[in-house]
Amino acid sequence: MLHTMENGVLSVTVHSLGAELWDIHTLGKTSVSCLWDGKPEVWPRRAPVCFPWCGRVEEGWFQEEGVRYEAGPHGFVRDLEHTLAERGEHWLRFRLEWPGDSRRWPWAFTFETLHRLEGNRLTTTCTAVNHSTQPMPAQLGFHPGFRCPLDPARGLEDYAVRFQRPEAPDGTDLLPLTPGLFDQDSICFQDLRSAWVRLEERGTGRYLQVDLEGAPYLLLWSQPGIPGFLCIEPWSGYPGPGHDMAFRPGVVLLAPGKALCRSMMLTAAVE
Repeated sequence: MLHTMENGVLSVTVHSLGAELWDIHTLGKTSVSCLWDGKPEVWPRRAPVCFPWCGRVEEGWFQEEGVRYEAGPHGFVRDLEHTLAERGEHWLRFRLEWPGDSRRWPWAFTFETLHRLEGNRLTTTCTAVNHSTQPMPAQLGFHPGFRCPLDPARGLEDYAVRFQRPEAPDGTDLLPLTPGLFDQDSICFQDLRSAWVRLEERGTGRYLQVDLEGAPYLLLWSQPGIPGFLCIEPWSGYPGPGHDMAFRPGVVLLAPGKALCRSMMLTAAVE
């Protein structure tokens, strides 16, 4: 089921499957669609959340107390139906109850996703609480795909990714987008020392900005040729070798009753 909110600046639609952002567009003089539209023949997702792990698991499985569990990429909360628990004029709160499962994930948890609009900013906050009796390993990451190009009349050469870079002459650094940039899959940055990253339309001052506070890993990803989208992904953890989830880079071991909370703030300066 789709749920929509707007504030006169942005309109945001969220799908109850995965509590996933489904559409973001501006409400100014011209409507600009910011989010990838999920073409199934290219990449069928739009902005999934990665939990309880980020990225792939070696050989597609992990082991806990001698039991083997099959594990696809990016966890599984993105594939489950979430309940709309509350809504206000400018916010939507979704909730998922996971009881623990002998086939997929043995720990019980709740997972809440809050999407909130303030002006031209959208903040998504995810909170996971461990309800099992044992410490639960957890990684949490955001995987939004943005339209690139934002303007269908422009080409890929009109876009770049900008970071803060204190040692650079103007305090920022620019990564031009080229068709071969993702021929070898994603690009990962660790300890980037940038408070934000932008998908920038060169020469116009328009951009989409993702804040990186609390995210030690940043991934940029698209498919070869960049066929209409760019993913900007702040992650709390990263894939690692082995089959023990507790030893993945950046993992948090949540004690029973404890919470892991991470936020992603998106600023749409595209009018």
